Amino acid sequence: MNVRSIETFQEALVCQYRDLIHEAILESEMDHKTRLNIGKLNSKLQVICKAAQYDGLDEMTINRLIDEAIPQTVTKAA
Repeated sequence: MNVRSIETFQEALVCQYRDLIHEAILESEMDHKTRLNIGKLNSKLQVICKAAQYDGLDEMTINRLIDEAIPQTVTKAA
């Protein structure tokens, strides 16, 4: 494999796992998409992380994808 093929493969893996993470989030939503079932999401993300590492994605990349995908809650001071 040449360098370009490896880069393309890595980009495809990142896209694939980004989609899997988004699916896991959607499947973990409850109460009309206002809350997440954290236990269910955590279980799904653990499986995704193991699969990603097996496929050759480093832990830092998969963690970044998870951080980007998880909705951040905004808390305002009262």
